[in-house]
Amino acid sequence: MFVSDRAGDALEMISAGLDLLLSEGLDPICAETATDAIREVESAGRRIVAAQTMILGSVRRRCLHTRDGHASAKVMVRHVAELSGGEATAREKTAMMLAALEQVESAFVAGDLGVDQTRLLARVYANKRVRFAMAGAQDWFLEIAAEHAYPDFETLVRQWEGLLDADGPEPVTVRNRQVSLRQDPVSLGWNLDGNLSSVAGAQISEILDHYLQAERSIDWRKAVAEHGDDTCEDHMARTAAQQRADALHQVFLDAAANPDGSCVADFTTNIVMDQRTFEKMLARLEGGPHQPLDPTKVRCETLGGVQLDPAEAASVSLIGDFRRVIIDGEGVTIDLGRRRLFTGGARLAAQLQRTRCYWPGCWTRTPVCEIDHLRPHAGGGLTNPGNGEPACGCHNQTKQRGFAVTRNPSGGLTLTRPDGSILALAA
Repeated sequence: MFVSDRAGDALEMISAGLDLLLSEGLDPICAETATDAIREVESAGRRIVAAQTMILGSVRRRCLHTRDGHASAKVMVRHVAELSGGEATAREKTAMMLAALEQVESAFVAGDLGVDQTRLLARVYANKRVRFAMAGAQDWFLEIAAEHAYPDFETLVRQWEGLLDADGPEPVTVRNRQVSLRQDPVSLGWNLDGNLSSVAGAQISEILDHYLQAERSIDWRKAVAEHGDDTCEDHMARTAAQQRADALHQVFLDAAANPDGSCVADFTTNIVMDQRTFEKMLARLEGGPHQPLDPTKVRCETLGGVQLDPAEAASVSLIGDFRRVIIDGEGVTIDLGRRRLFTGGARLAAQLQRTRCYWPGCWTRTPVCEIDHLRPHAGGGLTNPGNGEPACGCHNQTKQRGFAVTRNPSGGLTLTRPDGSILALAA
């Protein structure tokens, strides 16, 4: 059931129109027809994105996300539409801006204002110190959007923001400080980026420089031992960039080992691998042939579901800084390495069942989740892996509002709303 019969009919017409358009093919025969096709399809695409954004705005305005325990309208749309976090955030910011700037909204809905231009304005709108002036500048925004290519439009809009914002860019010391650590899904390597305040940045820089000097000293001593008085920079085992990366890694290792630090006591990095992959990697480390792996059957990840390179993971799992968790074809843990279990083996076993909170749409990773009794302990539920699942603090509480969670014969979960209807089936 849709919002109205007319809206439902409109969606059916759009779907039929797209079927016809795509079946006819979009294969322009000359530059002129290609230009026309690009413009027409772009205009239609903008209006579709406008509709997607308006739906999120409506969900947010009416608080429709609360029924199924979603933390926000953004989380609900992200889950239902299977979006990335970045796309969901962009829609949320755009919906908030469109609700306040009617002329911009009209141009966007009509397909006259591009998606990128609209989302840039949404990012500027997020600056509370200039937000008050955007309503009066709407005509100018739309004028320069029509007259300028995107790079020039962005420059002009950012200049407008900077001139109006007497305090300059949003102070890093208060609001814009941030650090991101993202994994490349292809190489499985990590990229670190961020912004820090002047004082915090200076502190971190000095600390890192000390660690870097220690790493350089290690390499230099080894080089001198091998080359004597003729030692030079070229004899160093690592490049300066590699030394800096290793220095940063050591900073985190030392922080985790600090008994008075913020990290949990007895912190351990768990490496979860399937038995076949582990055995093949061990054979490779011993000089054996590189046996092929079936990607669909390989499991090599942290407890939180972060993917690892199997060869590197097998190598480091043999030393004491990591706990290896080897599972057989049925998912049963058959080896927990050399280190002792956490306090409560049942907790670890429950954590191993999934990498995120089990609630639909929630992306909270398992290591920071609680373990929820599917059948409440007060109702006779046992404290064992079969009755436990990772749940973030929010959704562990949400379940108490009358939701029920049961495990299916296949091992999946069925979530039932208080009224008896099915919320979702979780794998």
